[in-house]
Amino acid sequence: MCKSTYYVGVDVGKDELCVAVEGHKPRSFKHTPSGIKALYNWAGKLAGEAPLHFCMESTGVYSRSLAVRVGSFAGVEISIVNPAQIAAYAKAQLRRTKTDGVDAAVILSFAQSQKPLPWRAEPEALRTLYHLVVQADALRATLRRCANRGHSHQYIPDLPETVAQTQKALCRSLKAQIAKLEKAIQSLCAQEPDVRETVKIMTSTVGIAAHSASRLLAYGGERLTALSAKALTAHAGLAPHHYQSGTSLNGKSRIAKQGDRRLRCALYMPTLVAIVYNPIIKHHYQRLLAKGKPKMLAVVACMRKLLLIIRAMLKNKKTFNPELIPLT
Repeated sequence: MCKSTYYVGVDVGKDELCVAVEGHKPRSFKHTPSGIKALYNWAGKLAGEAPLHFCMESTGVYSRSLAVRVGSFAGVEISIVNPAQIAAYAKAQLRRTKTDGVDAAVILSFAQSQKPLPWRAEPEALRTLYHLVVQADALRATLRRCANRGHSHQYIPDLPETVAQTQKALCRSLKAQIAKLEKAIQSLCAQEPDVRETVKIMTSTVGIAAHSASRLLAYGGERLTALSAKALTAHAGLAPHHYQSGTSLNGKSRIAKQGDRRLRCALYMPTLVAIVYNPIIKHHYQRLLAKGKPKMLAVVACMRKLLLIIRAMLKNKKTFNPELIPLT
């Protein structure tokens, strides 16, 4: 007979892990390799022969660190949950106190009642691409701020020469580091077979170049094919948010934006290009305008259309073909 799953709720902190299990007071462990090993041994002893399922909120590198290390042990499943879900669940239970122990208990209760889907780490190539792209985009944002500051320096008559020199040197350094990262991204996209094939399929679409394809793949990852069309639209923050109730409340519908902003931003410029040069997206855009839709709404609809075209191509491992577009 199959043993029932033994759930473990973990409130993840930078230095400490607060853990809740059924029938026991919350317990804390150090967020270190030895502390995670002690946590696994303690939970395993309580679970007996039952499979372990660890559930935690998504807290960036901290939750990922725990998930990767715990996932290396045999017979363990892990779920990483959107913090907004946990916060809403706590409100639904009328929780008035917020401590690490209470948060761990809420996560445990959520896992037991909702049974969240298991998480698994993406392939190493995708993880490497993600880190390279995140760093390159962060440095590019810093360069923009640096350039803006340099522009403002032109209007300061008594600016010390040392300030101007250091500002120019900083911009040169940032440009060099960005070029280094972009070269590494191009190298990875050319050398890794799976990544190379995915980028090739993406760039067959009119409007998507290699730079945009690397961003879409880095921020979308396996979710581009693993999620349903509806779930992927929501993940990108492109799902509609209606604000209507009865006869007294009839607010303007907008996109929810409850998704990955970086993926949404990576779609924006390719969509603007596709509206001009991609016959499918261009037709879709003009049809919406002919119906009287606002331009920005039409652009967002085209972003969703382009995202689902990418999903369909990757799932079928086919390059861009207008005859397959109705499938999206």
